[in-house]
Amino acid sequence: MGQASVIWVTAQFRAAPGRADALIALLDELARHSRTEAGCIDYVYLRDGEAFSSVEQWASAEAEAAHNDSDFLRAILKRILPLLDGRPHVSRWRRVV
Repeated sequence: MGQASVIWVTAQFRAAPGRADALIALLDELARHSRTEAGCIDYVYLRDGEAFSSVEQWASAEAEAAHNDSDFLRAILKRILPLLDGRPHVSRWRRVV
């Protein structure tokens, strides 16, 4: 698969007050599981105080779509979303040069 088909997905979000530790435990579970999925190149979370970012790298749009349609992701998001202060801002990126 060439670099042109690789998809980067980023998300920015904030932990609800006092919920960062519980959130980190779930993000770790999500990242570890996602890294085992077909087409996952990388899956990381970054933190600055209560602000978080994720960077996912997928071999193709199809691999990312399969991840997004997984029972695991649906289940863990039900546990993660209540720990957030607002909704995540998600962007999808393709390499241009």
